[in-house]
Formats: sequence, structure tokens, C-alpha cells
Amino acid sequence: MRSFEKTRPEIQEMLARPIRDLALRLEGSPLERFVQQLYRELEAKGIRKFRPLCYLTDEWGCPSGEPVIGMPFYLADPGLAQLEREMNDLEDAREIMMYMRHEAGHAFNYAYQLYKSAEWRSLFGPFRRAYRDNYRPIPFSRKYVRHMAGWYAQKHPDEDFAETFAVWLTPRSQWRKRYRGWDALAKLRYVNRMARKVGDLEPIRRRGRTDITVDEMESTVGEFYHLSPPEEVPVEELALDTDLADIFNISRRRRNGVRPAQEMLRQHRKAIVDKVAYWSGVQRPVVKRLVESISRRVEDLGLRVDLRRESEYLTEFTVYTTALSMNYLVRGKFVHP
Repeated sequence: MRSFEKTRPEIQEMLARPIRDLALRLEGSPLERFVQQLYRELEAKGIRKFRPLCYLTDEWGCPSGEPVIGMPFYLADPGLAQLEREMNDLEDAREIMMYMRHEAGHAFNYAYQLYKSAEWRSLFGPFRRAYRDNYRPIPFSRKYVRHMAGWYAQKHPDEDFAETFAVWLTPRSQWRKRYRGWDALAKLRYVNRMARKVGDLEPIRRRGRTDITVDEMESTVGEFYHLSPPEEVPVEELALDTDLADIFNISRRRRNGVRPAQEMLRQHRKAIVDKVAYWSGVQRPVVKRLVESISRRVEDLGLRVDLRRESEYLTEFTVYTTALSMNYLVRGKFVHP
């Protein structure tokens, strides 16, 4: 985790303040336009009575059984958003709407209690199945849609429905064409049929109970970012030095047309993490810790890149990180003796 000392003075002033005292509101914030966009997309799909309550909380989520959508408080304030960008990775507009559509899928399911029907269970599975954080997906399975990173629809039947709903709701997703011949198409057709069936009906559950709200968050901003410090990946177990020297193989005597490899990795870190997590199925925090640990070792070794060959380095580094991630997914460790 990066030091708070590197943040701007005006952001540092926020660190000691309790989050509940920041007077954060969804209305009038940068998030409000995304809520309105979600509502327009629902309307365009013929869902006219369902408008889930959105509120600020500690993370993205929809409390189980509750037709409401929780949104991260840091997205409601430009200063907090900058802090989140420095400490972690800030969602861009595309990612925000991906989360919104996914959580709207949960809320729609709960609002009309679709999960109670036999047809829902036959398509998605038992709603009460235990959640597993460390699930092992089957990459490229055609039984599930692809939306969030990590083959997320395979985590649980409830997530399967939410992901299916999100794909169906996304404008210009061309889901009929894209999923032609897939088992997942039956699930998309079910969502489409249910939307037509209940689109003009009041939800069975019109109101839902929120999780912790921003007005109830007693921890300070600084404490929030220290509550769950990221677990370090033990780089000494990875035996990186030889591999990294092969990837970034430039003579130490060369002076022109080069730059530090760490600088290149920092510039492209988010894209690397996003793509490795999406295609490998390894949870994004794990991939992020791996990439950051390797990047620190690259810096320690003083490795550099040829400016004319940066695409080659990025390709090889991404494939290398993917191989380590797949090892972790299958065997539970990045490297085995």
C-alpha cells in the first residue's frame, strides 16, 4: 500500500475525518448521472416500475434479498476518488456501469422474487447454495455469459443471474448474436421473457434494507484504507530474478533509447491486472498483489526496456503473469518445487 504522505495536502486533510462527517450525498455527486443512466436503460428495456434505491456505502454490493444497490462512497467526491486512484485502482465510467448493471440484476431478482421459482432454479441452480470466495471457474465455458472479470457468473447461481441480466441490459450488447449456440442463451431468453412479464408490474418487494450507509461509517478515511491491508506476495518464493532478466534483457551498458522497466509497468499496471484477472479467472486482488510484487522486484533489480520494443515486453510480461496466475488457480500456489 502506498504511503499517505505522497497524497496532495488537501486530500491528506480528509484522512483524519470520520467518513460519516464528510456529508457525502449521492444527489449532486458524480455518481448521480450513472444512476440516471441505469434507470434509462431499464426503461428502454420495458422495465417501467422497477427503480432500485441506490445509496453510498463502503463497496459495491446488493445485500442478499434486498432490492437496493450500494455504491462506494469514494466515487461521490473528486478528492476521495483521487485517493482511491492512488491507493488502489479507480473505476472508470465503463466499469461503473458494468457494476451498476450487475447489482441491478441482483436487485431485480430480489424485487420480483424470481429466485423462488422452479424455472429459475432449473436454469441457474439453487439460490441457497453456499457462497465460495475461492471458486474455481471453468474458463471459456459456454454455460455462462461473460461480463465481470474472473468468469464471475460461475461463482454462484445468484451471480450467474446477475451477470446474465447485466449482459441483457447492456445497450448494443447483441446478446442474441453473441451467445448463439451457447447454453447461456436460454438464460438470456429467460431474463428477456421475465422483463416483459413483470415490466409493468409493481415489484413484490418495493423497498429494501440497506447495508451500512455512508452516514453510519464511523472509521476515518485513513482507517478505511488501513482496515484491510493487502497481503504481500512473497517474491522470494517466486524465483523471479532469472525470469525477469530474460524478459527485460538489455545490456546494463546501454544508455540511449531506454527507460526503467518499472516505469513502463506502472504505466500499464491497471490494464495488465484487468486483463489477467478477466481471462485467468483469478480474483483481481490476487493478480494485483502479484503484479505489484513483481514490479517492485523489477525496480530493485534496476531492469530497463528498449523504447522500440515496449509492446514485446508488455506481451511477454502479461503472458508470464498469466502463467503464474493460472498456476495459482489450479494448484493454490504461484510456483511449485
